[in-house]
Amino acid sequence: MFSNKGFISCIFAVLVFAVGIAACGGDPEDASISSNGYHGGSSSAGNLSGGSGSDSSDASGGSISASSISGAGGNSSAGNLSGGSSSTPWVAPESHVMVPVVAGTFTMGSSRPVTLTKAFYMGKYQVTQELYQLVMATNPSQFADSPAENEVQEKRPVETVNSYSAIVFCNRLSILEGLTPVYAKGGSTDTATWGEVPDGRNAEWSGITANWDANGYRLPTEAEWEYACRAGTTTTYNLGDTWDDDWGWYNGNSDGKTHEVGKKAPNEWGLYDMHGNVWEWVWDWYVASLGSSAVTDPTGPASGTERISRGGSWDRSNTNDLRSANRSGVNPGFKDDDARGFRLARNN
Repeated sequence: MFSNKGFISCIFAVLVFAVGIAACGGDPEDASISSNGYHGGSSSAGNLSGGSGSDSSDASGGSISASSISGAGGNSSAGNLSGGSSSTPWVAPESHVMVPVVAGTFTMGSSRPVTLTKAFYMGKYQVTQELYQLVMATNPSQFADSPAENEVQEKRPVETVNSYSAIVFCNRLSILEGLTPVYAKGGSTDTATWGEVPDGRNAEWSGITANWDANGYRLPTEAEWEYACRAGTTTTYNLGDTWDDDWGWYNGNSDGKTHEVGKKAPNEWGLYDMHGNVWEWVWDWYVASLGSSAVTDPTGPASGTERISRGGSWDRSNTNDLRSANRSGVNPGFKDDDARGFRLARNN
């Protein structure tokens, strides 16, 4: 016969077990953690536009919330970029979501056969002001207030960033999530040793190198960007040949400003704003012609004077600038531009 004390202890143990099962979703198998450190196989930050929220992705099973990444250590905070432990865990905003993209082949531009042999992750959204602020402790955006009606200011894309700032951001976010930084300047991946980001073209900063085997965040290559934008299509835009204002923000519908990410229709792989809102920096240096020779996993020229931007922006009056194949060469250090931001990529 149980004593009162023993009976109470048993009841407490049963309650603790029940609460533990409930916290895992009822079925312990539902709480699986994949080997790459992401919790859940298909969790998403949802649809920030307030629509259906579906990820019509056939690219390895939908999107994953980057806020659930534990990384190598899983214990770095936004205030601790050295990779050491912290009592405050890094919590990413819901706009920080990466979508898996499968390897494949496609025709880049009008005539260049490209093979991408490795799957990768692509940002579901352009990097937002809230994410940039959390990582960099500053928001350089010129559109820092007065969002459109029913839109959230912090979820507008960051802009007024040059390619050097975007690269610094990538390394810092990688460290926050316990990943290996991709970029090195003078042999160091520690951006604290790099000095102030220059406002203008800079030979030393243009000499930053990329470790393509690292698992940290980076800018997509130009080929990765177009492949992800097209999402298996060969049309002028990723949703058809004739422009529709539901596909992206440009001068004709933007009211002269950027907009909260995710308000326009996604492509077939669940990526938003690949057409318009803000131009997106990619890694490659600009060359006037891509040519027609077949290439595998291209990363662009080893050096150059202009870096490529893709996708078009809110201020473009001609929707031809928003085409999947359109490309623009820009001074890599040009910072004073409220129509240029970036999107993240990562190795799978």
